[in-house]
Amino acid sequence: MDPIPDPRQRQPKGDHNRRLSLELDDAAFAAEAGITVEQLLDYERTSPDHDFDVEVARRVGLALERLEQALPNSQTGRNAPAAEPLASLNPNTGAFTMDHTNHIRLSPTELTPDALEGATIYGADDHKVGKVSHVHGMGPSSQVIIDVGGFLGLGAKPVAVPLGDLQFMRDESGEVHAATGWTKEQLEEMPEHHH
Repeated sequence: MDPIPDPRQRQPKGDHNRRLSLELDDAAFAAEAGITVEQLLDYERTSPDHDFDVEVARRVGLALERLEQALPNSQTGRNAPAAEPLASLNPNTGAFTMDHTNHIRLSPTELTPDALEGATIYGADDHKVGKVSHVHGMGPSSQVIIDVGGFLGLGAKPVAVPLGDLQFMRDESGEVHAATGWTKEQLEEMPEHHH
């Protein structure tokens, strides 16, 4: 049974983030889904306002569901239902996007306030949505405070999200950043965090 009954309702960028959370490269995942690497990359790069191959979307969805059940990962950010944060993708036109394909996930022991504070957060559409201001608590139950919006650090709104909603990783230069299923608009609608 398809995870979303109508594969035309899938969100390519959200599926891309789900694949990354499973720590599978594009070739391994494409083989699991029964599609070519080119088909997978074309699908994952589809912007929210463009059509995609429905059969590829169906196969991607089925593979994600299979793999998420077979390869449980406490840091996948699957604590909240994916359909909710990914349903209203609305990218900021012209904003910087990040390709996380070759980035390395942080281990649970690396998820410390020192490592996470200041990290850039990329949303469901792979656009920059904010920066980590600080972290409350330690371990999987901690809350990450993200400064969303504003300009050059001024006027940003702090919001709290569970650590499990963020997939922290290191890029090729060693910089820590995170991907999430939330969009900037959804984060901005959250209640403001007060210290």
